[in-house]
Amino acid sequence: DKCGNLTIKYPFGSDFGCGHPDFSRYIKCTSGELRFSSGTGAYTVSNIDYTTSTLVLTDLFMSTCSSMQNSGSFRLDRASPFTLSSQDMFVLLGCSRTSPPIIDFGSGYGLDLPKLQCSSYASMYGFGGDETDPMKWQFGILLEYNDSYYTETCKDCEASGGFCGFAGFKESFSCICRGGGNSTTNCYGRVFRMAHVLKRGANKLKVFKRMNYTLFGVAYPLRILGNLHVLWGRGDVQVMGLKLLVILWGLYSIDSVTSHGDQPFSKISIHETVFALDDAAYVKASPLVLGLKGQTSEWLTLTLHNPKPSINDWIGVFSPANFSASTCTPESSMVAPPLLCTAPIKFQYANYSNPNYKDTGKASLKFRLINQRSDFSFALFTGGLSKPKLVAVSNSVVFASPNAPNYPRLAQGKAWNEMTVTWTSGYGIEEAEPFVEWGRKGEEKQHSPAATLTIDRKSLCGAPARTVGWRDPGFIHTGFLKELWPNSVYTYKLGHKLVNGSVIWSQVYQFKSSPYPGQNSLQRVIIFGDMGKDEVDGSNDYNNYQHGSLNTTKQLIGDLKNYDIVFHIGDICYANGGNHERDWPNSGSFYENNDSGGECGVLAETMFYVPAENRAKYSTDYGMFRFCIADTEHDWREGTEQYKFIEECFATVDRQKQPWLIFLAHRVLGYSSTSFYAVDGTFGEPMGRESLQKLWQKYKVDIAIYGHAHNYERTCPIFENTCTSNEKHTYKGSLNGTIHVVAGGGGASLTEFANINTTWSLVKDVDYGFLKLTAFDHSNLLFEYKKSSNGKVFDSFKISRDYKDILACTVDSCPTTTLAS
Repeated sequence: DKCGNLTIKYPFGSDFGCGHPDFSRYIKCTSGELRFSSGTGAYTVSNIDYTTSTLVLTDLFMSTCSSMQNSGSFRLDRASPFTLSSQDMFVLLGCSRTSPPIIDFGSGYGLDLPKLQCSSYASMYGFGGDETDPMKWQFGILLEYNDSYYTETCKDCEASGGFCGFAGFKESFSCICRGGGNSTTNCYGRVFRMAHVLKRGANKLKVFKRMNYTLFGVAYPLRILGNLHVLWGRGDVQVMGLKLLVILWGLYSIDSVTSHGDQPFSKISIHETVFALDDAAYVKASPLVLGLKGQTSEWLTLTLHNPKPSINDWIGVFSPANFSASTCTPESSMVAPPLLCTAPIKFQYANYSNPNYKDTGKASLKFRLINQRSDFSFALFTGGLSKPKLVAVSNSVVFASPNAPNYPRLAQGKAWNEMTVTWTSGYGIEEAEPFVEWGRKGEEKQHSPAATLTIDRKSLCGAPARTVGWRDPGFIHTGFLKELWPNSVYTYKLGHKLVNGSVIWSQVYQFKSSPYPGQNSLQRVIIFGDMGKDEVDGSNDYNNYQHGSLNTTKQLIGDLKNYDIVFHIGDICYANGGNHERDWPNSGSFYENNDSGGECGVLAETMFYVPAENRAKYSTDYGMFRFCIADTEHDWREGTEQYKFIEECFATVDRQKQPWLIFLAHRVLGYSSTSFYAVDGTFGEPMGRESLQKLWQKYKVDIAIYGHAHNYERTCPIFENTCTSNEKHTYKGSLNGTIHVVAGGGGASLTEFANINTTWSLVKDVDYGFLKLTAFDHSNLLFEYKKSSNGKVFDSFKISRDYKDILACTVDSCPTTTLAS
């Protein structure tokens, strides 16, 4: 087989189900390009040498002699079958003077540039036959792979005219024979036996000593990794007797940035601001115009000077650029005095990546901005967060097309064959008509009109959302794409027809439609909660409160082809550092607290479509799955409207067509060993399972999944605090109870478990991660919990059963037709 120009042989594979799974989870063929994925990103495989069992990775963001740029970190997963070659040479560039001295790191598994305080790296595995010409050097990362997977059995298979493969469900070697049929040995006699693979090797990475070198009269630290011998002198670096002038690149890594900020509404006393403008101070931002190539986000550089610097100086990002008292509205008087009417979008301390700032008063910062339909400015404050004094304000910067349609959000509609597209723009309905142009890939396209919504301050419930936290959200549009063919690829683009007849277009996107209810096909579902958001430029997150969200997002983006639908089960953004998008006193929520910061659910329900008739509870069908989603911010107890909805959702599913019945909710209505639930003595939301456990048991709900507690936990199949099975990883036949799972490790700060032995708890993990459910058919389901740091499976179980097991009937009393395997 081939992927692009590369020949693909076992143990590698070019498509789902091909190759050994120990390799296929890292190597995939995507759009004609072979890609290697690790916890630090995706890399192009430029070459595979099967005779030496090696492959070469190309990092598009790595610095070379012809391209100096800000690169990310690099890390190999400990359990992978890959190791670094002894030929690899790593050079770290742009290291800070304050980076900790290193004599010898010894062996390790990762190159963490932010931790090393270096901005980029270059990797080479050879000199191209000419050590004197850097342009001929072979840049890239050479990996060796464990060739024990290419066993004598595989060689015997190939000798018989077969192809080496792997039977995924049986987890065994498979010899694929020409003309049809598989064998566990070869294509001669079809003798069935198991092949064996040897243990994987470890990944070792060595970091040697830190040293300084001088460039243009300035001393800089340099770090060398791998088998690269370095002698250093003034003005150059000698590599194996050759002189190499190393050029610094001033950018820093966007990967795993350590932050110095805080959530704005939580710590910045914006109404205590004092105006102390200093003519000698300045802030300059460049470039002036962003997104000239249609980008919705872009990095910019900020240079600043404060003649009276302090360690508490900080830079706030404001949008719109004019944030003076002249822009205050009557609502601003709700919190007095109204010196500034808006909090910054985000901020960084001036000494972030500038350790000498307190001495020089000068600094250079990097910010990543997204198109928010208005201009931006940057303000320098002294006095820290509690007593801010405004010292200087920058020039304004703006995106080239601030009103353009951006940020499409797909969601399944109220019917299985309907997709909704929600997006944001700066065009009101009086200025332009929004629509979606869409159709099956390669076929004629059609237009569907879109509805337009927006909100104002008065739509919200209180401060800070209505005061300093208010920012115009733009216009939110939703189009409905109906009567879709199942499991088909569709393309679409967003359009706004202006009054003069011209159309503003977005780029072209695509999606795959849902399978029809009961369709027997491979179906893969991702579920997690409590993600939040973090800034890749290091802004705005003083306690690293939601830093894990970057890793979760990165893993999902890198594995897009291996899942079909995603459920986020609450606490999606933490706008003010609080806990919920919904809760606010007297707003109708079950919990009368201030967690939403005054948003009271308005923003979340406007920005994200859900197929709900009323409030936020809903059900949705996806192939062999039925999902019943509860709204835990409204009463769910017996006799309530929501209780009736949940029972109807359970009762109306045809388990012959949709055997996998899943219950989702944000707060833990089932079981959790999390510390704050243990203090309550309920090990779950108070009154949570008193009523619902009768429904879970009556309708034989397979799995109940929650967020809210920022960790991972899985119970045994359970009913009324008693395990109904002693199995842990393989369930066959009837469960006789429901498996409860907490998956609240999407990205927000983690929550510890109580030091109490809860007998129903099988697996616990205080780490970031997400769930993946894979339905192979009507009888076999795989559950996996994966780490956000590396995508590796930490916990898993399988359910294998027939339709009669769901009914808990005997063979004689079951319906005549089942979907049992």
